Amino acid sequence: MRYPTGATYDAIVVGAGPAGAHLATLLARAGRSVALLDRARFPRDKVCGGGVSRKSIALLDLDITPIAHKWVSGAFLTFQNRAGVIKEFGYAAGCMVLRSEFDQLLLERARAAGAFYSGETAFLDVREQSDSLVVETSRGPLRGRRLFAADGVASAVRKKVFGRGLVGTVPALEARVELPESTLAEFGDRAVFDFGGMPRGYGWIFPKRDHLNVGVYSPFGGSGLARQLSSFLERYPALRDRGKLTTFGYAIPLRNSAGLFERGRVALLGDAAGLVECLFGEGIYFALKSAALAARAEIARAGGEALSYSQLLRRELLPELRAAWLLAQGLYTFQEFAFRHLVCNDRINRLFAGLIAGDTGYRECLVKALLAAPAWIARPAPPRDPVIS
Repeated sequence: MRYPTGATYDAIVVGAGPAGAHLATLLARAGRSVALLDRARFPRDKVCGGGVSRKSIALLDLDITPIAHKWVSGAFLTFQNRAGVIKEFGYAAGCMVLRSEFDQLLLERARAAGAFYSGETAFLDVREQSDSLVVETSRGPLRGRRLFAADGVASAVRKKVFGRGLVGTVPALEARVELPESTLAEFGDRAVFDFGGMPRGYGWIFPKRDHLNVGVYSPFGGSGLARQLSSFLERYPALRDRGKLTTFGYAIPLRNSAGLFERGRVALLGDAAGLVECLFGEGIYFALKSAALAARAEIARAGGEALSYSQLLRRELLPELRAAWLLAQGLYTFQEFAFRHLVCNDRINRLFAGLIAGDTGYRECLVKALLAAPAWIARPAPPRDPVIS
């Protein structure tokens, strides 16, 4: 597909994942002309745990039932499967999806809203002019008034406009685990969060319709992730009777070292901006939220209001990410102590469960955990529930 000749778009969005597709939808619905580009051909596979929290679903205001593999209504919080606490939410706290299906749904919504989409289109370069910019792509030049980079952790736009080294990353490793139906049924609709799943990090087990997504991650990085993942799998007898095991490694962008999100007419969103929280390595919500803030700022700017995307990020999103980093430092630096004193504490684990569901903010969780510190430090709570057999 070639671009419509002579068009000058209000916004050019590079990357049609959650951040880019959501931004394109919001701007198109507001009457803005939008070109949405991605170098991949959709639907495309995307390595990701695939957990979509209730707060992400609320932000989308979209029925994702058709692509939901499993609605999650509980969590098993454990330390190396030697002790555990079961938290039942009493409602669907989120759902598990395949990113290929989730991203395709969001892309179709953006196109239905009026965004012009061009797949298999690579970003090459950008140059600013007095009142617009020209984006060079593998399908030819495209003119627009603003450029939004939502092209992921290895963002080509970020490297070209902001240089290298702006966003720091850590590795994560996950596996698709094929198991008999009877074993999958044992996990039911609970996600597993193992706060000793790897040194200075955690492991997860997310139930899908016909398999489990299992992975390990540390906000401090680490080496030997293949060995760590193998050890994590072996701690769970239910996972030993597995069939095909397919592993995937990827980088998680955690920090924007300079706090730089805009330069001229170019802005960074989601993973391209380093907007992933450190505690669980969760990025979907923050990608969607950054898109919502960018859309708000763009619409306000068009209306003559002096409101910038960077201002909104610093006001509404960055404080949450800083709180998540402080929580991660406490939880993963003293893993077993933190599990027995924090995670096993009824009052505190309700907060952690709220983080998973999206009912609790990271700042709220941090403040309440610190206020309750004298009690949970003095009285460690024993785990009540059995391990996963």
